[in-house]
Amino acid sequence: MDGPMATAVFSQEHHGALVPYIAALHASCITMDQMVGPFLPPLMNDKLLAWWKDRITEANKGTRIIVLLLPEAKAAGVKPLGTDLRGLAMLKLSESETGSFRGHIDAVLVNQKHRRQGGARALVGTLEHEAARRGRTLLLVDSETGSAGEQVFKSLDYVEIGKVPQFSRVLPSGKKGETFFYKDLLPSSQ
Repeated sequence: MDGPMATAVFSQEHHGALVPYIAALHASCITMDQMVGPFLPPLMNDKLLAWWKDRITEANKGTRIIVLLLPEAKAAGVKPLGTDLRGLAMLKLSESETGSFRGHIDAVLVNQKHRRQGGARALVGTLEHEAARRGRTLLLVDSETGSAGEQVFKSLDYVEIGKVPQFSRVLPSGKKGETFFYKDLLPSSQ
């Protein structure tokens, strides 16, 4: 452990240099954890980097929120180094007029060395805060069935909608199930 961690909302000015490290964290979660995501191994750095540049563009346009997990001192406005990145989470904001109150949590990634220290909880908490600030009060998320991520969302009071077996392709030739959740950030009286 390298000291206390804190979250920061991604900004191009302060965090733009972290994009290759963000892609490397994503690659690590896919290869080391066999995480189901948008890519199958073997991973190509160019493909990952291009994908993340597209996510950053969405964040810059205001259609996505990216939250970083950093050492506390670096989250307070000091430009972090790539090696400071501990984790990240993303929320895609619905762009439809009928879904303007929704968001979808796309990813919660925490570096293996920094797990079990409250990082995922902090990342999701910040996403929820930022979503509510933007009027996004219904959050959706899906996680690989049986994964640590599934347990995290249950512990954060996300309501399970259901499970879909054989939802995602994995190597060498299998498929994994996915569990779907939602959380309403408004009190039930509204």
